[in-house]
Amino acid sequence: MSSKKKAADPNLKECANCETIGAHLKCAKCKAISYCSKACQKQHWKNGHKKLCLTPEERRPQTLTSRGVGENSCNPRGAEEGGGDSGDTNCPLCLDSLSVDAVCTLPCKHAFHQECVKQLRKHGVQQVCPLCRAALSPGPEKLFEDAVRVYVTVIRQVGGDEQELWQSLTDSQQRKMAVVIDMFTSAATESYAGAQFQLGHIYHGGHGVARDPQKAAQWLRKAADQGLADAQFNLGCAYDSGEGVVQDFRKAVQWLIKAADQGHTDAQYNLGNTYHHGKGVAEDHKKAAQWWQKSADQGHTGAQYILAFMYFNGVGVARDLQKAAQWWQKAADQGHDGAQYNLAVMYSNGGGVAQDLQKAAQWYRKAADQGHANAQYTLAGMYHGGQGVAQDGKKAAYWWQKAADQDHVAAQQMLMQMHMRDLP
Repeated sequence: MSSKKKAADPNLKECANCETIGAHLKCAKCKAISYCSKACQKQHWKNGHKKLCLTPEERRPQTLTSRGVGENSCNPRGAEEGGGDSGDTNCPLCLDSLSVDAVCTLPCKHAFHQECVKQLRKHGVQQVCPLCRAALSPGPEKLFEDAVRVYVTVIRQVGGDEQELWQSLTDSQQRKMAVVIDMFTSAATESYAGAQFQLGHIYHGGHGVARDPQKAAQWLRKAADQGLADAQFNLGCAYDSGEGVVQDFRKAVQWLIKAADQGHTDAQYNLGNTYHHGKGVAEDHKKAAQWWQKSADQGHTGAQYILAFMYFNGVGVARDLQKAAQWWQKAADQGHDGAQYNLAVMYSNGGGVAQDLQKAAQWYRKAADQGHANAQYTLAGMYHGGQGVAQDGKKAAYWWQKAADQDHVAAQQMLMQMHMRDLP
């Protein structure tokens, strides 16, 4: 009786310890690896599997919706540019299906669950990709910190953020920015929202790269989707202006609201303007005042200034001259020349505050020193008539001249009259 050799069973597993084919004992906890014997299982457990062994539930990545803002959560694959279909792919580490909202791609382009990569680093595997042995980045947080450190140095050397300052970088600065962009990109690829936002900022301003509003908007969208308020605000501004995206006032409002709900004061201020003018939403002065109030409460001078007008005129709120004066006072204290001028008018007329010509002159002077033409003209009149200040014809002429130099017609007429009186 002849015996036939059986074909190898393709379903047979390899022992995780001794690599013998025919492993039939599956790890009861992780259910991801198998052994040929109890002895191999015990040995493998002692050799380190005990530290790495996780149940399927423990190793399953969290979804974006369960993460807090500011955590290093992953972008949805396929939802953004460069995503791709991951429906048929398993994570090479945990063997579970790659979740559409918890995948990160390493610089070598191999994709894993974000939590699996975190576990690798947690257990000391820092240097190489588990699949191709390519160098593994030190982690998005470290990359981001290092990139920011170099970026800030270049910004200080260049002299600021303004686009025109970045037109002629030195070779050294250009090399530094190449390193910065590379580090930010590596961190952004691992779904680090702060790095994605900074790349949006870099491409928008042309910092060491050709200015590219579309690429800027793409990076901002990635960070905004993770809940970063600054990115949501900037993306809202992009939709408002149509820079890098198709102009869409409704989308602008949607992103501004997301940022404003997180307390972003500029977003709150812009929403006030949006509701006041009915841009992308129905005109609503009451909502405009509410958003300006939120922004003003956080010290936004523009919001404080315009909220005072709302109280002064009774638009969107009950008319209240005292509150108008209070908000102009807050903005004036922060150096807002328009608020300083309006507060001076309130002290001159005694509206919302007790009449006080000396205080009026003081606030007119603060606004005038900042180049406010109406304040210069009015202050000249106070020196001319000796109201709130000692009468001084030379100072009157000086401030009328300042206002006239800014094409203030009434000041020019006053100077002409003074000149005519001096003629023989």
